[in-house]
Amino acid sequence: MIRFTLIFLIITSTILPQQKNIIYLSWNEVIDKTLSDNLSIKSKQLDYDAQNLEVWRAYSNFLPTVNYQGIGSYNIELPTIVFMGQKFTMGTKYVFQHSIDATLPIFTGGSRFFNVKVQNLLKKSLSEELKGKEEDAVLQTLQAYYGIILAEELSKSSKDAVEVAESNLRQVEFFYEEGSATQLDLQRAQAQYYSTLPLSESAESNRILSYQTLKMLLDIDLADSLVIMDSLSTKDFLSEIKSLGLDELKMSSFENRSELKAINYRFDATDKSEYFSIAAFLPTIALSANLQHQAFSDENNIQWKDFVRSKTVTLIASWPLFEGGRRFIDYQLAQIRTDQMRLLKHQTEVQLNVEVEQNYFKYSEAVKNLKSLKEAMNQSKESLRLSNLLYAEGMSTQLDVLNAQLLYNNSRVQYLQGIYNYNIIQLQLLKSIGKLNTIWN
Repeated sequence: MIRFTLIFLIITSTILPQQKNIIYLSWNEVIDKTLSDNLSIKSKQLDYDAQNLEVWRAYSNFLPTVNYQGIGSYNIELPTIVFMGQKFTMGTKYVFQHSIDATLPIFTGGSRFFNVKVQNLLKKSLSEELKGKEEDAVLQTLQAYYGIILAEELSKSSKDAVEVAESNLRQVEFFYEEGSATQLDLQRAQAQYYSTLPLSESAESNRILSYQTLKMLLDIDLADSLVIMDSLSTKDFLSEIKSLGLDELKMSSFENRSELKAINYRFDATDKSEYFSIAAFLPTIALSANLQHQAFSDENNIQWKDFVRSKTVTLIASWPLFEGGRRFIDYQLAQIRTDQMRLLKHQTEVQLNVEVEQNYFKYSEAVKNLKSLKEAMNQSKESLRLSNLLYAEGMSTQLDVLNAQLLYNNSRVQYLQGIYNYNIIQLQLLKSIGKLNTIWN
């Protein structure tokens, strides 16, 4: 009976589909879920946690090292010497020893202090990189989120175009049977109808893929279902920032961009790393202490009273005088790395300025285009209405209707794309000036 029940459970678990979760998302929830679940952010957080441990490791170099060692030796053959014609055996059969060694570095050329500074600078750099990764991930997910809304609208628009083309085809077929429409009118209507089908299929595929992209970015099971709570409408993400000029935006980018802060910290860390090479030319001084107990016996039953204790304190000074020029080469390499980081810093500053300019002009363009696209859509919609009316009364041709229909579909798609571009370019402009985090902080 138990075996039958087990087999039944296995079969039903494989046949029955897994229960899907339905997840409702607004753009605020998308941001929160990105910050908590995005895999790239989690990976960067682990890098930051690892660097935090490196800081503690740097501080640990100031502490003494303590080692315990226990040794038990069995001498298979003892050394024998001959003196004055007599043989003497040296040592005992068993030797037992245990000791504790403590070493405290007193002076290391300053390398420990510089190491702490470097590791702290790298920690600050990774902290800024983590902020930058959060902004990148949020921007990607919001693009995917609004991409879903756009894909839904485009899919709906393409389906409407199919329905309109099909309705127009039925109307032309009716007029053709009555003799009021020509063979050419019928062929045009058929061509228009069949040309909308591939576009509708493509729009539907893009809609499905856009959902999967957002699930991937939010680390959601691909089998789950998403319900988007927002509609495709214009958002005002910039608020008072849109009144700032280009120079003010560049200054904001210079002050707030996490990428620039991160590379500045890395440049300082690389610059401080040169002192490691300088410290290699200086002597090192360490204090060592040793506590040791030894016992020598020809029997293996050693007692505590058989051990002899010894204590030593040693001051060790070491100064490498010549190593084939390796230390000088290391110093030159450290200088080269600093120069490389300086060039990278300058390149980053230029790239960020160009990025601000691009997004600034794209935003200005998006604002103007959105107004024009909305007006064009309204005009084409009215033109389509009049064309259908005139065609029904026999005052225009079927070609006029097809042209008006094509114009309206294109203008509607362009307007929807314009809304998407308007929202996204605002987010990109916020990121380029280092203030994308204002939408969730």
